[in-house]
Amino acid sequence: MKYRVDRTETQADGAEVGHAITFGNYRTLARVRNCRLENLAGDMRATVYTTGEPDTFFSIPAYCSLKGKRVKGYLTNDGEGNLVFRHCYY
Repeated sequence: MKYRVDRTETQADGAEVGHAITFGNYRTLARVRNCRLENLAGDMRATVYTTGEPDTFFSIPAYCSLKGKRVKGYLTNDGEGNLVFRHCYY
């Protein structure tokens, strides 16, 4: 985990979003527990950790662990205000 979790809040879909609070009350996304894995088959959920600062306005680089393997991808908005994880094919 790159960032610590100081404050958590719950999304509408039941996922728990954790933020690190820095000076000036700036919030940095650190972790999403029970995050929906949007482009994988079934209604899979996992804990997703961010790996850095947002690279675009729409995505934050992240990873999760599925069956002991590290899956790279990004966190993005699903259109309803919930953060979801999408994996990358590289």
